[in-house]
Order: sequence, then C-alpha cells, then structure tokens
Amino acid sequence: MERLRGLWACLIGFVALAALVLYLNPITDQRQCPNWGGNGNASAFRDDRWDLYLPLLCTAWLAAVIVEQALPSARRSQTRGARALAAVLITVGVGCCGAGPLLVVCR
Repeated sequence: MERLRGLWACLIGFVALAALVLYLNPITDQRQCPNWGGNGNASAFRDDRWDLYLPLLCTAWLAAVIVEQALPSARRSQTRGARALAAVLITVGVGCCGAGPLLVVCR
C-alpha cells in the first residue's frame, strides 16, 4: 500500500476508463464508420453524446490525479516529485493517446 501512495487516482481512473471504453465498444476501424465513403461527421459510439462525455471524463480524471498529488499523504513519499510527474504524464498520455483516436476515427 505504501508503494501506491499518490497513485491511487491514476490507477483507479485508468481501470474505470478502460472498463468504460470496453463497455461502450467504440468503432476502431475507419471502414466501419457509418459515413465511410461519404462526407460528414459520425461518432465512433452508438450514442453521439459520448463524443463530449469521454473528453470530460479524461479531464476529470486528470484533475483528480492533480488533486491527489497535492494531498499531504502523497507528499510524504520520498520520491514525491517523480511520482507526481509520472502520474500526471501517464494520465495525460492515456487520455490523449488512448481516448483521442476514438474521438476522431469517424471524422
């Protein structure tokens, strides 16, 4: 438990976001998009609202990780700077490189 100090929001957020994306089962191949071969924008999700909700959830996850790094319990760690930087970079990386392509695959 001591090793995960300051990384709980990053870990739990990743698991929750991954489970949500698996549940939503978005389109990952451009040829499967409803607008394939035509013009216009389509969504990779069955419900178009997830095009807004997914970036908002990624932003909320990043905010939770940053808030956790400011807590006194996370600052007690000897490697607090490196751990905080790693948590924020992992969160931004997964949010941008993991969720980002899902939002533009059918555009």
